[in-house]
Amino acid sequence: QLCKIDAHALFCRMKSLQPAERLNTLLNANWKLPSTKRDRFLQDPEEHDFWQADHITAVAEGGGGSGMDNFRTLCTPCHRIETSKLHQRLKSKRLNEGAEGSGKQMDIMTAFSKVKSTEEKKKKKRKRKRVAD
Repeated sequence: QLCKIDAHALFCRMKSLQPAERLNTLLNANWKLPSTKRDRFLQDPEEHDFWQADHITAVAEGGGGSGMDNFRTLCTPCHRIETSKLHQRLKSKRLNEGAEGSGKQMDIMTAFSKVKSTEEKKKKKRKRKRVAD
């Protein structure tokens, strides 16, 4: 666990409480409530609301063929944060790989000039097609 919350124990405690008591319990545990499905979360909590299995080395980064030692359990808010970090790493990697194979991140002027030249090529192609018709 990254945050040191025992998510399974919290889930068990939540199930034993009345819905009115659940909100205070979550707030006292510094739990980040989901922005969607909040009412269902408080009225009828389910275990998957509290913890998730997570690949230590993400599948997208080569961890797909690993065994059980590549898994950990994270509370749902920590899993959401780790997944967001993974998405940022993957996005950054795609941007870096697209920097003309140089291994360097593309500067903004180069990126816009590529978009502009692609748009100009499309315009010329449409214009030639109209002339040919």
